[in-house]
Amino acid sequence: MIDLLALQQCVHTGGLQPDDVWVATHKAQRDLENLRWTLGDLLDCLVCLHAEDYRGSEWCTDQRGNWHPCDAYAIRYDDVRKCRINRSDINYYLKFSVGQDGSLRIVFLSCHL
Repeated sequence: MIDLLALQQCVHTGGLQPDDVWVATHKAQRDLENLRWTLGDLLDCLVCLHAEDYRGSEWCTDQRGNWHPCDAYAIRYDDVRKCRINRSDINYYLKFSVGQDGSLRIVFLSCHL
């Protein structure tokens, strides 16, 4: 549903900053804390996604009960070197949407191992 390449381009060009990210569930916030990731780390992982990492789309609710159309991805990712890796049994799972009000905003509903 989401144009991944356009979203990644916005991150690369500085058009999308950590302030433009909303972690929309308590679980996603806990997951980020457990990973010790900042919003910048989340964007670093997002820019490493490829089309083949796509796992599907679904509707998800945020902590306020609002529904969002989300895309889900799984990536083998080195969070220290901030790059994709080929040899790993560990996948990071990201589920996100974009702002429904027309603004450029990422709504993260899930980020976990």
